[in-house]
Amino acid sequence: MDTIEKDVYVAYHGNSAAYIAMDEYDISRISTGFLIKSNNTVFGSNGFHQKAVLQTDFHWQMQELKVDVESLNIEMLASINHGKLYLQQKQANENFEKIIDLQHEKHFFLYSGALVIPMIWMRGFDFDNYEKVTYQMLPMGYAEVKQLCDPDSGQGIRHFSIMIYLQSFVDIIKAQTDMFGKLLYYYSETNQITIKIQS
Repeated sequence: MDTIEKDVYVAYHGNSAAYIAMDEYDISRISTGFLIKSNNTVFGSNGFHQKAVLQTDFHWQMQELKVDVESLNIEMLASINHGKLYLQQKQANENFEKIIDLQHEKHFFLYSGALVIPMIWMRGFDFDNYEKVTYQMLPMGYAEVKQLCDPDSGQGIRHFSIMIYLQSFVDIIKAQTDMFGKLLYYYSETNQITIKIQS
């Protein structure tokens, strides 16, 4: 198992110079695709520490995700099999299981607090496509992603517009990646949150 990338994301709220969360992650190549380990800390009075391990195929599509929030006594396991998402969650003394049909060929997992995990799927985007692409967000919702034509793309940066729909909640996001899909910048207009590589 070879580590091919290691970095840190930080999240800021509004115009604050102080960051509200950070995520140290590393990516390794494995025989079936990629393994991403995420060590995420959310600061503040309601903060917590969360570890996540994501396995993807070679197209960066999620195969299995494990999340552990020890301080909140939460464990979650999600896996994709035969067009379905199998979700198991333990919280305190309760166990929760659910099976969700995959309605879109493309999908990614959104899990509260994780910075890296929702960003990895950008690496599997078809960068020759400038049409809107719909992704299913797991466990609920969907996202419409559009790569923007940019005359400055010679600088090695791709620009994206993302609309996220979660029941009655809509988020408008601006994102930038490098030429290989690594997220460099993510700004949520609705939540006023900026995520970027730690400088």
